[in-house]
Amino acid sequence: MRITFNKLTALHILRVWRSSGRTLTADRHRLETSVVAPHRYWTRRRIGACLESVGTSLSSVRERVQVMVPRPGARIRSRTARNTVYVRGLPASPVVELNDSTRIPCPELLFIELGTIMSPAAQLLAGLELCGRFSRDACDPRDGTVTYEIKPVTTADKIRSYVLAARDLAGLEQSRRVAEWLMDEAWSPQEALLNGLARMPLHELGYELGELQLNPRFVANGKILALVNKTSRVPDSLVAGSTIGFNYDGGPHFGESGPEAAGAGFLDSVALASVREAVVADKRRDRDLLVQGLSVLPVTKEDFYERGGIDRVMQQAMSLLERTAQRDFSKQRRALSRPRLAAERQRLIWSLLPGRRGRELSRELARVEPPEAVIEDYEIAFGDGAMTATRV
Repeated sequence: MRITFNKLTALHILRVWRSSGRTLTADRHRLETSVVAPHRYWTRRRIGACLESVGTSLSSVRERVQVMVPRPGARIRSRTARNTVYVRGLPASPVVELNDSTRIPCPELLFIELGTIMSPAAQLLAGLELCGRFSRDACDPRDGTVTYEIKPVTTADKIRSYVLAARDLAGLEQSRRVAEWLMDEAWSPQEALLNGLARMPLHELGYELGELQLNPRFVANGKILALVNKTSRVPDSLVAGSTIGFNYDGGPHFGESGPEAAGAGFLDSVALASVREAVVADKRRDRDLLVQGLSVLPVTKEDFYERGGIDRVMQQAMSLLERTAQRDFSKQRRALSRPRLAAERQRLIWSLLPGRRGRELSRELARVEPPEAVIEDYEIAFGDGAMTATRV
């Protein structure tokens, strides 16, 4: 038997696959009818067996599995499955084979499919994951364990080329917009969120700093300069064409309950030494980057959870870019000064953070935030005994 899963089921499978250290084959196949032995049906048990062959299960997927077929008559007749029919529009060979029984869409097609079920910001984060060196937890993408130091399954350029070649697919319009904001080489979800926000345009509640390079290596005359490997001083990101960038300092931090969670309210000597060692390492890294001519702004978890924290970091980056790269961010500053937009952006940031705290803050802000007062100019005219007001 052979079946092709897609959409969120395929993303779940791909996360399981990557987190176990496996890589995708470069081979691509055409979309075929999902087949089972002659005169038999796709029962729940058979679908579950295909999922188990790639390291997951029906109970882990939780909802009905999503599958893709090439024509209406090839739909899987099962209460366990939800079909997507692709009659036209697919580029050639859109499917990746994981084993003899299980296939998923190639990462580029999967990205397009996510445009039908995700907001632009969420789709961007998923795309940065596909192009990055980390994978979220398949069963608990928001709060589960993240797998680091794995190979990307695609690149931003491959996704952009794919969405240009595709035709008449659901999710394609949003995917073409979001693909322009994609970047390669994100090393963590936190980096992806920070730099995704910096790259997104203002109308999507981003900061519109322009293109960014994530975890860049400096090359001149064919030779790699000071930043040569992952253990060297590599900033998380640089704004393209500048020496301004960001580093996310995610830890060590106390938990949400503060240092009291460690026990009697005090750190023991081992924990204190570990905290001190991390702080010293951060300072040395910042110093080394400064010597190389880079102005890299540190960003912490606390910046994300504090209201206006990321706004403040981005305004500081804009000031540096205006002074050192002669760029004009007056449009961005006007947008940041609008209370309603600032509140919507903060709510978006909190909603994308891991843990219960961000979601609670996002809901609380939605309840208490007053509507922004809008002052409009009108031109008043009198004629035929009546007054008319025209917005100008």
